[in-house]
Amino acid sequence: MTQTGGPQYPDPTRPVPPQAGMPQAGMPGPPQPPAAPKKSKRRQKIVLTVFLIVVAGILALVWVATRSNGENAQVGNCVTESGENYVKIVDCGTPEATLKVVARVEDKTQIEAQISACTPYPDADSVFWEGKEGETGVVLCLAKTGK
Repeated sequence: MTQTGGPQYPDPTRPVPPQAGMPQAGMPGPPQPPAAPKKSKRRQKIVLTVFLIVVAGILALVWVATRSNGENAQVGNCVTESGENYVKIVDCGTPEATLKVVARVEDKTQIEAQISACTPYPDADSVFWEGKEGETGVVLCLAKTGK
């Protein structure tokens, strides 16, 4: 029975014709694309090794560049003035070793460093403070070496 003018519905008793691109029952579907090749574990190890070497190199450069900073000086180290607000650690046997660290005082503000941080050390001729403005830092109490 067919009707005119209304929507047409398929007869539920008839089989549905095959759709384009869809596999039919009992028939294999379209060929699957080949699986992506697995990444080699060897390549991953090489990339990781190169990355670790680069990171180690960067850390070594930072260490070499900052090891002679005045903030790293310990009691007994010799330093030289390198600019207005900077000292550099040097070998005590060299002529540029003009100052020797007689004390190292932690957690002092810049004002405390100038006023009283080195008062307990009578050998101290000068004071060097390293830190951030408005925060605490490290104070080096320095004595002249006589060079």
